[in-house]
Amino acid sequence: MTFKSRLLTTLAGVALCAGASMTATTASAHNVLSVSEAPAGQLFPMKLNVNHGCKGAAVSAARLQIPDGIVDAKAADKVGWNVEYKMKDLENPVMLHGREVKEVIGEIVWTKSNGATVPSDGWATFEFRATIPKDIGRVMHFKNITVCEDGATDPYVDLPEVALDVNDPEFAKKAWAFMTATPGPAPMVVIRQPEKGQYPWEWTPEQARGEAPSQEAMAR
Repeated sequence: MTFKSRLLTTLAGVALCAGASMTATTASAHNVLSVSEAPAGQLFPMKLNVNHGCKGAAVSAARLQIPDGIVDAKAADKVGWNVEYKMKDLENPVMLHGREVKEVIGEIVWTKSNGATVPSDGWATFEFRATIPKDIGRVMHFKNITVCEDGATDPYVDLPEVALDVNDPEFAKKAWAFMTATPGPAPMVVIRQPEKGQYPWEWTPEQARGEAPSQEAMAR
């Protein structure tokens, strides 16, 4: 089976996890992401779908951990919600938007600001975007926690006992087994080879640093 066919098979299984009924011992409405694959090296929009509250308690906040390797994450504005970023230090500094950075966003926290909450039987989406690492074939897990108004939490932070490998002939089977084996699986996204570049231009090092006489993009 080719990488592409394994990937498509797995993505179909992950999609079922998001919306289909599962076994009696597994939660039927996990928190999931709006996508199950993302293009390597590109700035990519995603949504965290919080599908219910905490055993009858209404949702008051949502926490999303940004996987290692993503150094450029940001939440979209959401009416009625405040956004907080929790930073994390990098072991090795990286260049971001033409400057060296030693810390990046490690967690996004959305908190209701106007007193209203998402009902326990309701659902809400939380939009964010991130520049996807260039590790084609990597399986990223986005740990997240639903926080409810009585202080209860509904965590989706569980990881596979053995890291998933897209080159494993049984990748799809193992991915499905992971997603259905625990009530709190961390949503996963497979990094794929992009079909084309995100932008029709490239920057010279001088332009990236803002030092070029002209900041016009170099046409390919």
